[in-house]
Order: sequence, then structure tokens, then C-alpha cells
Amino acid sequence: MMWKTTQAVALLVLCTVVSLLLTVCSAFSSFAPTNQFATVGYSNSNTGRIRTRCETPTKLHTSSEPNNNNTPDGTVSRRQIGELTIASIGLGTSFLGTRENKPTDYGLWGILPIGPYKTKKTIIETIVPDQIWTLDQKFGILNVQVPTRTTIIKLSGGGLFVYDPIAATPECLSFIRELEKEHGAVRHIVLGSVAIEHKVYAGVFAQKFPEAQVWLQRGQYSFPTDLPDSFLGFPLGRTNTLPLNKEDAPEEWKKDFDWDTLGPVISRDGAFGETVFYHKETKTLLCTDTVLEVTEEVPAIFDSDHTPLLYHARDYMEEKLDDSEEVRKKGWRRVVLFGLFFSPQAIRIKTVDEALSSRRPDINPDFAGIYPFDWVGDDVSSFKALQGGLLVAPILQKLILNRYAIETLDFADRVAKWDIKRIIPAHLKNNLKYTGKDYRAAFSFLEASGTPPGLPKPLALDLKTLNDAEINLTESGAIIKCPPLVGGDFSRAEIIAQEIYKCRGGMCTPKSQA
Repeated sequence: MMWKTTQAVALLVLCTVVSLLLTVCSAFSSFAPTNQFATVGYSNSNTGRIRTRCETPTKLHTSSEPNNNNTPDGTVSRRQIGELTIASIGLGTSFLGTRENKPTDYGLWGILPIGPYKTKKTIIETIVPDQIWTLDQKFGILNVQVPTRTTIIKLSGGGLFVYDPIAATPECLSFIRELEKEHGAVRHIVLGSVAIEHKVYAGVFAQKFPEAQVWLQRGQYSFPTDLPDSFLGFPLGRTNTLPLNKEDAPEEWKKDFDWDTLGPVISRDGAFGETVFYHKETKTLLCTDTVLEVTEEVPAIFDSDHTPLLYHARDYMEEKLDDSEEVRKKGWRRVVLFGLFFSPQAIRIKTVDEALSSRRPDINPDFAGIYPFDWVGDDVSSFKALQGGLLVAPILQKLILNRYAIETLDFADRVAKWDIKRIIPAHLKNNLKYTGKDYRAAFSFLEASGTPPGLPKPLALDLKTLNDAEINLTESGAIIKCPPLVGGDFSRAEIIAQEIYKCRGGMCTPKSQA
């Protein structure tokens, strides 16, 4: 209790100091000339010398878009003061745990305090020798931990291209430093998503490579208030929005890559967007969340820690299990079902009173011995229904992409034209041997003809929670009403007419041509 009180006081002091500093800055800038004031810059990293210069003040942009604040350039509004105060809360929660004493430690884990918390083991895998590597860590809540993945590609002109950064632990950085010694420095860091589990690490990662250009998926946002990208850790002066066409892209990308963007799909409270990259020489597609593959194979990132698998392999709290390969596969099966459905049909969720009264820290100390559910149904059939090819996550199927079926299928059609032989997603199984045609087939749930036999198709009972959420979110206005599926009784123009293209911060959901 004393530790919690001390931490709370430290956090309050931190927030107060930040607010006071910004108030002073705001007062100062209101008297400063609007066309010039002193700013601090850095010379090249070889000297580390600090210099000052007079220039137009840097604007603070939100959501990777032009400045939307109604304040003069160089000033800090009261809204921005509040935003920075909120941002400092996350930093304050990890104030006492920021020391990285082990290679696997991540000091800023408190910004998004979910498993495996401060300790984030990293493994590296060579996908194509001397050309493509991946780095995996675990990520999740309530021991529902799945792989999250960074892909690194060697540019043909030298240097490295990083897609979807993970937590920059000393261990993770050591792997990249070794690649830099042989293949050149990190030149480009790409955040191909707006999802929090990816962008929460990208800013810190970018700060570790001061010479790299940083590229953000369009439609970045923060909640409950929209913060400038620099407040989210992305470096000023070298953070850019991903280009929509080759004319606006770096020259060294044009030879190595094609790319395309889905969205951003903007809702009342959030957004979804993804930019995929196609590496021409190796015929490899890099994607974040649009597709994944469900298999029985337990990812290698669990080799050093089976705890999440053993936790979920139990049918009930008191069940005692041996740590065997069969048990670990059972646990992995259930981790996947939890991660994709949140509440699969095979579980019975306990009431709060029941979960608290039946807790057994003597059996399993995780979460104070609380095991809030029992497995009572057929999880094997649910898992098998997800196998057999590429899968779009059920939450995307039910709550997001089905609101913009035309735009999503247009995107998938464009991607399918590339000569893809390999797909590297950011989650679950790595190094998938699929083609552009296979990628396009994963989106067949958006068509009136439905998913072809043999391809992954979630069971209706497993979708109940998402179906209920769809009704509630639609009625509340958080998401738009679902328009008709493509290829049925409605024309393309009629479907587009029923879609609602929302905007935020000068960025709107893209609309396909009728």
C-alpha cells in the first residue's frame, strides 16, 4: 500500500510539473514573435554537437495530418496542455520500473501494461538468408499471449527497412545492431497499422535509430483525446505519413517494393488502417493484421516460457497438468480462440462472486489465483473451423471490414495482382507459403456467395459475442450500419451509397469509385 501511495504521489507531481512547464511555454510563446524564435537542433550524430537556429516554429500535428489546432503557430493551447498531462500518466505508471537490468527488460512497459509486462523475450528468425529476418515477442492480456512480429528487409542499395517495430528491449536492439554491422544502418522504420499494440512500441523504437526516416500509416489517432505524433514518441523532423503513390516515395523504395493501403476506416471512437508491402525480389508480402494463419504448431517464442499455454490448457482451476507437448498444444489452441473471439462458445464465464470465491493462488499464483472461466464445450471443432488457409480475424469480419466491403475487396484485388509466394503477418504463424490468389480468397466473407468450402470459416456459436457487440455498437452509433454484401441483389453503386465515410482531423475514410 505504501508503494502504491508513493507511486501515485510521484505520478501526480510529474503531471503537475509537466502542466506548469507547458503553461510557462504557452505564456512565453504568446509574447514571442510569430515568425521567429530560437529552437534547439542537432548536428549530425557523428559530432553530437548541439546548435541553435532561428526558424519558423515546428507545428504539432495530430494523427499524422496537417495542424488542426486553432492556435497560432508556436503556441501551446490549453487542450494540448491537457493532452500532454494525459500522455504523462502512462509514463508515470512505469516511473519506478523503467530500469532495464536484463536484456529482456522493457522499461516503458507501463505505457501499455499488458503481458508479459516488463519482460519481453525476443527471438530472431532468418526467412531469406542475407535479405529478410523477423523478430518475435509475446503480447496479450490474461495470459492470452500471441506472437507480435517485426520484419526487417535489406534494401538493394544498402541499409535496412523495418516494418512494424516491436518493443525495443536491449535484446531486440542487439539483434538489429548485429544486422547493421553486416548490412548497413536502419534507414526506414514503417508503422503499417493504427492499432495500439503496434504503435505503442514504434515511437520508442524510432528514437533508438536517429538516422532513420519514420513512416506512419495514415489515420493515426489516440484516445480519449487526439495527441500530436510527437507526444506519442515519434521524432520531430523525420516522421512522415506513408506515401500513397510512388512519386512521393523515397527513391530506394521504388526498386525494392510495391505497397498499397487499406483505409483508414474511421469510426466514432477509433480507426482501422493497414499498409502492406510487397518485396519484389523475394516475392514476399508484409502485412500486419489483414490476414493470418491458424495452425496447431506452437510458435517458437513460447519455447522459453510455457506459462500462458499451461494456464489455458486447464479445463478448470483445480486441474493438474503435466508440461507436455500435447498439453502445450491444447493451451495454444485455446489461446488462439480467446484471442480471436474474446469469448468462444466452449467456455463458461464465472460470475464475479464465483471467480473471487473460488480463487486458488496455492495452485496458480497468476492473477491472484483467479481463473474466471471453465472450458466446458468443444474447443477442438472451433479451432479446426479456423484452419485450412488464410483467415481475416473475426473482429475485422464482423465489426470493421464488412462496413466497407467494396473498398476492402478493391484493395484485396490490387494486392492479389502481385506475384506473391510468401506472406509474413504480424501475428501467429510466420513465413506463410501463400499466393496473391490465396490472399484475395481470405476476403470472400464480404461476398454474397460466401466463403468457399475448405477455407477457414468461424462457427456461428463462436461469433455470438461479436454479433452481440455488433448490435450494441451499431445502435450506439459507434459503428455504421452494415451495407449489403457484394455480388448479391445490390449493385456496386447502391452498396457504396449505403456506406458512410466518416472523417477525423482532416482525414476521411477513402471512397471507391462506383
